[in-house]
Amino acid sequence: MLFAPDPTLLVIEDTTEHAILVRVAARRAFPGLDVRVAGDGREGIAYLAGSAPFQDRSFHAFPDLVILDLLMPDIDGFGVLEWIRDQKNLRPVPVVILTVSTEVEHERRVLELGAKAVYLKPGDLDELGDLVKEIVRTWMPARLADPLYPDGHGTSLNC
Repeated sequence: MLFAPDPTLLVIEDTTEHAILVRVAARRAFPGLDVRVAGDGREGIAYLAGSAPFQDRSFHAFPDLVILDLLMPDIDGFGVLEWIRDQKNLRPVPVVILTVSTEVEHERRVLELGAKAVYLKPGDLDELGDLVKEIVRTWMPARLADPLYPDGHGTSLNC
């Protein structure tokens, strides 16, 4: 019998502390969640493309959800979204933005590029944890809604 792999979350975040907090918050909320971190836009694109060193999809599962930082050096969140949009054969994956930017123009632009939502990073660590839990519950595929999933909530998701 084949079992579906655990749902995978890809966090594309250049600030190490933020990446760790998002990873910890997501795994606390959903213990079976496979959380992967890409340290910048270039690494995030390589992961999504299955390029070296991420070509082995049995180890580097394609994500079910991407949480993307917007303001990063080199390839920023806009560049990642543009790359995703241009991939005709890339299966749809929800991408949400988690950013410190309060620029209305940034929000407008990322939504035009295909992001599902924009969330403002809170300064408080507990609030960040709660927000990450909300993001995963809202945007992760419905199999997290299964009552047998380790968090035990069985909440129905509308994706």
